[in-house]
Amino acid sequence: MLLRLKIKNFLSFNGETVFDMFPNIEHKSFQLHIHDNMEIPVLKQTAIYGANGSGKSNFIKAVIFLREFVTRKNFLKSITWNDYIFQLTKEKSQTISFEIEFFHREEYYIYNVEISKKEVFEKLSKSGVGKTDDELIFERKGTSIVAPSIQNEPLVKKLLSMNSRSSLIPLNLQFPVLASEKVKHVYDWFSKKIEVILANSTIPMLIKLLSQKPQILSFANNFFRNIGIGIDEIKIHDIPFEKLITESTNATELNQIINSNPLSENSDIAQLQNNRNVLNVTIHEGKKTVQELLFDQVGQCGYHKAMKISAQSDGTVRLLTLIPALWSVIQEGKVIFIDEIESSLHPRLMFELLRFYANNNARGQLIFTTHVTHLLNRHELVRPDEIWFTEKFEGNTKLYSLNDFKLHNTSNIENGYLEGRYGATPVIDEISIDCIKE
Repeated sequence: MLLRLKIKNFLSFNGETVFDMFPNIEHKSFQLHIHDNMEIPVLKQTAIYGANGSGKSNFIKAVIFLREFVTRKNFLKSITWNDYIFQLTKEKSQTISFEIEFFHREEYYIYNVEISKKEVFEKLSKSGVGKTDDELIFERKGTSIVAPSIQNEPLVKKLLSMNSRSSLIPLNLQFPVLASEKVKHVYDWFSKKIEVILANSTIPMLIKLLSQKPQILSFANNFFRNIGIGIDEIKIHDIPFEKLITESTNATELNQIINSNPLSENSDIAQLQNNRNVLNVTIHEGKKTVQELLFDQVGQCGYHKAMKISAQSDGTVRLLTLIPALWSVIQEGKVIFIDEIESSLHPRLMFELLRFYANNNARGQLIFTTHVTHLLNRHELVRPDEIWFTEKFEGNTKLYSLNDFKLHNTSNIENGYLEGRYGATPVIDEISIDCIKE
């Protein structure tokens, strides 16, 4: 569970910005929206609003950046540093800072990191959540380290000197120089419990996922049957590879894929077209097999036809992309970040997704950006403390909560937002065509 996140000098976040998932105790409605079985209650969901270019997507990118740094030892070697620091000032800071507090495996953790071109400072503690002192797990600056569970200090310093811009967390997974199991638990939270879905995201191995987890496919089918888009069932269709090769119009392409990526018992090969997983080549019962998704669709006079994913609308494919994430939030306790949750979806369908999620005993959290203002007045779907805004001034993004405003029970939040009462709306001057020359 995410408690809070601080961001500084990252993309459009110049000054320190704090985001949190703490509920307002004055709001008594919708108790199902709160994880209250913990020492510190947290919200199950948050919606983030803001004008185009105000920093909503940069918030999502901050989550990705932090996750990648903590889980990939060579992550900083794969990026261009100046692409990520705040640029719109003469005096540029060269240090990106994050602080994140979260709950995992019955423990609260707080992780601080400051990353510059030259060195990394990071500190991991078991959090006392303001009730007791934090308990240090390790603190590192450059190659210097302080840690109660350190096993070989010279070895750690050598390891850090060889990997000066890597986090110690993934390094310790490969070279266990700290005896504390909590370091691995923290790595597991970042690598397994955080998931990000962008507006144009796809799941390259969607067919494999649905094949290996039939409960998700069953969940998807139950959802699709009840939203009135004419899909009765989604099935996984197995075809012998040799048969497909003789009948397929893209046999050459399939052969090239197989030849460049030899199959094994543990590795499948996915084929993507138009951002969709159209085929999956796997070893099934010792034989090379091609799998595809077929959508049993209802037509005129009850006629049924199995249609491929290539024939489905963008909205159907987007929904199918979101279903596994929704499942993992509810059943596996993941923290899912979705950029533009409404992308390709009708607002009513989006509302039903959120209603289903909020009214179920979800074990995780859903954090999403959106432009659908009508959601602000769907009082059965979002609480006021679940609404955050991004606003940009002189290039700097400010992230703040609707909790910062005094609201009356009868307040029309949508109208107030569109009228600019809470900020975070576009500032549009009169558009003229005088500049167009004949």
